Amino acid sequence: MSQTFAELKNQADDTSQVRKVLEGVAFLAPLDAPIIESLTDTDGNLKELPEGYWPVGVVSTDGYTFGSETNVEDVEGFGYGSPVRRDIVSATKSVTFTALESFRKNVLALAYSMNLDAVEQAVSGEVMFDRPVLPEKQFYRLIVIGKDGSGAHEYFRAKHYPRVYSTSIPEEAWGTGPVQFAIELSVEPDKEIGTDLREFIAGPGAKADASVLGFVQSTP
Repeated sequence: MSQTFAELKNQADDTSQVRKVLEGVAFLAPLDAPIIESLTDTDGNLKELPEGYWPVGVVSTDGYTFGSETNVEDVEGFGYGSPVRRDIVSATKSVTFTALESFRKNVLALAYSMNLDAVEQAVSGEVMFDRPVLPEKQFYRLIVIGKDGSGAHEYFRAKHYPRVYSTSIPEEAWGTGPVQFAIELSVEPDKEIGTDLREFIAGPGAKADASVLGFVQSTP
């Protein structure tokens, strides 16, 4: 049975599934906070995050960038113009964003790679703390949640990193622009769940489009 290219294209493409992340939020937590097992309830609505997760706050319009660098080791063969074998030997993930709420305690601790839990704010409102000579490696759990669509078509896309740490102290500029911190986080695997990244696609839209997304459906 023949068909036109237009009919074939209509079968292959679904423009409603071209997605964006129009809004996003990020939360960090200490390593003793629970790992997130589920993002939404049975109706596709967001659940409350576990206790211990605190917001990064407003970030720049660049949003969040999720990097992944894969290193491949080649085996060259005598008489062959291309490798006879290629092995993936490492895969390093990272998360970068620019935090704009730069006076928050937790954002300062993240930017400066130090623990500020014991620092008190005086009755006068003043806060004072001494920076360490060398940064302290601080580990966190991280979840970044993005949103697209609304109502019955609302989608949530999330990335949950169970173990991240800041890799450098960001440059800090005082001028006409906002005081901001360009944060870069490195990712490590977590032994508890055996991965360094847990991905989520969720929301009422994902529930409504279950047959379109193509995943095996669980039984109620």
